[in-house]
Amino acid sequence: MTLDPMELLDILGNENRRRILQLLSFRPFYFNEMAKRLDVGPKAVIDHLEMLERAGLIECYKDLGRRKYFRIACKTVLEVAVSPHSYGVRAYRSEDAPRAKTDEMAQDMKLLRDELNTLEDKRRKLRGLLDEIESREMEVKQIAAVAARSCGRDQMESEILVALVSGRSKAADLAERLEVPKIVVEDRLKRLKERGAVQLRNQEWSI
Repeated sequence: MTLDPMELLDILGNENRRRILQLLSFRPFYFNEMAKRLDVGPKAVIDHLEMLERAGLIECYKDLGRRKYFRIACKTVLEVAVSPHSYGVRAYRSEDAPRAKTDEMAQDMKLLRDELNTLEDKRRKLRGLLDEIESREMEVKQIAAVAARSCGRDQMESEILVALVSGRSKAADLAERLEVPKIVVEDRLKRLKERGAVQLRNQEWSI
């Protein structure tokens, strides 16, 4: 059935006809049930139903008890486009809805596939770079630890220098990490500072 969009606009301009369609969007209804729900006179309901049926928006059928039911015929789309320079209305059934061409869809799928492949390549390279960084970081820490031990004049100084290899730290934090009294750590830090092995800035010690 050919749909006349302007006719559909006129039909849907009536509130009771919109209410009927809203009811039928939930489930089929028979006439008396629908009239009670809408609180509209039987003659008016019949007229509305006939108009909706002629437009192809609803259809009727009978159950085993020969009771006449009404239901939505099929999905119908009514589109209205308004802009400063144009106005347009169109209507179509769901099966007539515009669909993308198969070749265009296939091309889109290929583009998406290529993008996914590119992202996967970048992920593999990033993983390799992270592995390289972690490996080199471990080597540097080991070399720095050996150098720190050689700079210390006793075991405590060496442990403090090794701890500072990983970054700045306050004396209290160093004492807690090394599990020694803070006064002992402060004494060793003072000695190391006098020799230029460590420096203090903003209450934090660093190599």
